[in-house]
Amino acid sequence: MNATTPADRQEPRLAVGVISAGAVGTAVAESLLRAGHHVHGVVARSERSRERARTRLPGVPVHDDAGIADVAQAALVVLAVPDPELPEVVTMVADVVRSGQIVVHTAGALGCEVLQPVTGTGALPLALHPAMTFRGRPEDVDNLVGCAWGVTTDSETGTAVADLLVATMGGIPVPIAEEQRTVYHAAMAHGANHLVTQVVESLRMLDHALGDGIEDPRSSLLLRRIIPAAVDGALESRMAALTGPTARDDAATVLRHLAALSRTGTPAGVESDLAASYRQDAERTARAAGSLNVERALDQT
Repeated sequence: MNATTPADRQEPRLAVGVISAGAVGTAVAESLLRAGHHVHGVVARSERSRERARTRLPGVPVHDDAGIADVAQAALVVLAVPDPELPEVVTMVADVVRSGQIVVHTAGALGCEVLQPVTGTGALPLALHPAMTFRGRPEDVDNLVGCAWGVTTDSETGTAVADLLVATMGGIPVPIAEEQRTVYHAAMAHGANHLVTQVVESLRMLDHALGDGIEDPRSSLLLRRIIPAAVDGALESRMAALTGPTARDDAATVLRHLAALSRTGTPAGVESDLAASYRQDAERTARAAGSLNVERALDQT
């Protein structure tokens, strides 16, 4: 008997319905199409979403909310709606789905419990969250290749199906316990969303350094290499990747930073929002790194 290689095996192809053609739903639908699945239809709730679906999912029927019942007839139903809307949409879908269907949601903070109404119909519930930032652009689907997914299921069958679905999209399944789903999502928000705020603050500091505080494209240029390198280092080595004055326990430099930032667009003697943010992060970093001189100096100012 000849051995079968992975390339020779034919994975099952499914009819897919996607409810919400937002940034996530469209990217997941496109990824499933690339994997050979058939997208039966998508629900797009805004004109922007409808235009996105028509552009990136040519030939796929696009419905408004009235088409939810039709889209939910597919073997695989993907609910890519925002977290607050998910319970209502689950209730609507539960009136339509039947035993043997697979119902997936992509909300990060919720597990399978929110899908209980459809679970009661005999459908298989899966919580599959792509650990990625979506910008509503075509490159989102390319970024799903090699992306980790937070996977929560309520059965061995569900785990097997989830792993297969994620793998067909080129992803890597990472199991997340139901009761840890919110902590998992908090980590995603803290690591990605809050990072955006910090990067924008750094850009504002550079805008002041380069001119009068007006947005300057050179600010982005200066951060283009250093921030990805720092993030890569932290992901690989955690705090061992820390560099700069706090890592060196150089309190004098940290205090000079604070003094300079306090003069950016604020009255004398008033700490600017940029200085306050720098101070807070420097204190946290000093504690994490064991930089006692920096920590003491900040406590005294």
